Amino acid sequence: MAETQVDTKVAGAEESFLFIGELAKQTGIDPKTIRFYERAELLSPPRHGKFRTYLASDVRRLQNILRLRRLGVPIAQIRDVLERVGDCPNILEIEQAVSMLRAHLDVLRSKHVEISRQIEQTATLVETRAA
Repeated sequence: MAETQVDTKVAGAEESFLFIGELAKQTGIDPKTIRFYERAELLSPPRHGKFRTYLASDVRRLQNILRLRRLGVPIAQIRDVLERVGDCPNILEIEQAVSMLRAHLDVLRSKHVEISRQIEQTATLVETRAA
């Protein structure tokens, strides 16, 4: 099945939409990942029969999701912040999102301290066993 970009009229304005394969190509991710984000209720594109159609707002939302996931933000936190800030071109321009990222950074720093401690303990144990 060939997927193509389709133009349609929405409320008197011309609005184009993408099918899932095109969205995957445009964002560089697998369609399965897009479907995962739909099941996680981060994306909710309209359906037309068996087909999902993605508007420019869905593309921006997915880009924001991907940006946050690359930073290691959990799905639940992403869902929460998206519900609060809605649709915006760059989520990192919204103070609520930045505040959430500050809290996430604190968690990462705490994990870093714990992992560093575990590395030191493991290295010490291995070095003493090897001696």
